[in-house]
Amino acid sequence: MPEKIEVYPLLCKCLLKEKIWGGRKLVTLFDFALPIDAKIGEAWIVADLPEGTSSIINGPLGGKTLSHITQSWGHKLIGTAWNNTSTDGRFPLLIKYLDACDDLSVQVHPDEESCQRYFPKEFSKDESWIILDAEPNGMILHGFNPEVTLQDFDRLLSQDRVIECMRHIKVSRGEVYRLEPGTVHSICKGVALLEIQEPSDSTFRIFDYNRLGEDGKPRALHIQEARKVMRFGDSTPPQIQPQKTMTSWGEHELLVDVPAYRIERISITRPFSWNINPVSMQVLILLDGSLSLQSTGDTLNLRKGDGVILPATLGKVDIKLISCDALGILTGAGRVPMIH
Repeated sequence: MPEKIEVYPLLCKCLLKEKIWGGRKLVTLFDFALPIDAKIGEAWIVADLPEGTSSIINGPLGGKTLSHITQSWGHKLIGTAWNNTSTDGRFPLLIKYLDACDDLSVQVHPDEESCQRYFPKEFSKDESWIILDAEPNGMILHGFNPEVTLQDFDRLLSQDRVIECMRHIKVSRGEVYRLEPGTVHSICKGVALLEIQEPSDSTFRIFDYNRLGEDGKPRALHIQEARKVMRFGDSTPPQIQPQKTMTSWGEHELLVDVPAYRIERISITRPFSWNINPVSMQVLILLDGSLSLQSTGDTLNLRKGDGVILPATLGKVDIKLISCDALGILTGAGRVPMIH
């Protein structure tokens, strides 16, 4: 049983999700083995939702689900920093890659207050995007233009022109964007990204370019639900400017630090070690290069695209490079520094 097994780093198997807007770019980016002819829009790296849960592919718990291990290990796995979050007993983050071979629907996610007030069966969804690849003129839609009103929205929506009142942002590899709940948004054709978010699949679709789903019918819209949560008048710059620090082992960047999660980026050129803060687990996602991770006497080799969970009570982690250098993302509880 998991509760009788000492914690160790958990390497997760990707859950592949077919989408009508999906493509094949995850083969190019990470050499993922995708089903032939399948349009893979999402690869869930770390997930514990009713819609899908990760399975573990290393160590004595190989084959077990993350949901099962989270229930069994509890605070030994996730730490105590998540005690006041509405995770419904699940692993407290959802992490995935997205490949937009076509424009995604214009959509919005609720916050915790909206869920409590209007949608008791839904969960808050705060998310951040790290751009992995963008074709020339690849864009995202991020919120309404500051002067747009609800009346403008209604008028343009009725004319299938709602994207005209949104901020169009040309994106490039490495850029970081946060999408607070209530931010109407979309990923446009030709953009691939890493998404880190609260563990929720609550999405209200506003506009879908009049596309038909696999059943030949228009996909459902959720206009009335969206009207209850979407925000207007936001003039906050959408792109986040990382806080960079040079270290003896490379470069450290603080990307996002909000109540829902914290995200750090590490560019590694030399071996180094750190201790996991026992108040929160960490997830390491390797975006480039290859390395070996040593902890609890075991060695785990990671390649580009891998995601590994570092339990809160794991202790010391040692990193050694296999490639010349490596690029990783670390994420965990908000306000809890990971490498410091």
